[in-house]
Amino acid sequence: MQWNMNEFENWEELRTYVDTALLPLYLYRSGFSVDEHVLRMNYLLNVAAAIEQKLKGRILLFPISYQFAEEQPAQELPESFGFHILLHFRGDRIRLAEGMENGVLILPVGDEDLDSAIRFEVTVDVLYKEVIRLWQQKRDQ
Repeated sequence: MQWNMNEFENWEELRTYVDTALLPLYLYRSGFSVDEHVLRMNYLLNVAAAIEQKLKGRILLFPISYQFAEEQPAQELPESFGFHILLHFRGDRIRLAEGMENGVLILPVGDEDLDSAIRFEVTVDVLYKEVIRLWQQKRDQ
């Protein structure tokens, strides 16, 4: 489920099935041109949307969060979700708010070959399987 009006019309009836929040986090770092930032942010959002499509029915894809890397506050997580997945570019340092570590999966995305369709498919395939692994670990406990 994506964070938009069309899909939220059914939120009340689907809420009991959606136990995972997918939170794409883009950290702005100097050293990239505006074009590169647009490409990177769009890529991250597309990876998140592809993961959500593969696991549709159990995940709510939140809008991308944009922050400055130097000023990044501790990441707060939405309540009422059993699982939280933070999607970010490899090399970004993610800080969680105190006590938020339980049920959180931090998934780094590589930032090389962002225009490669094959690389995109492989990235999505690897990451969505990590989400399934998180769910299975919880179920097996």
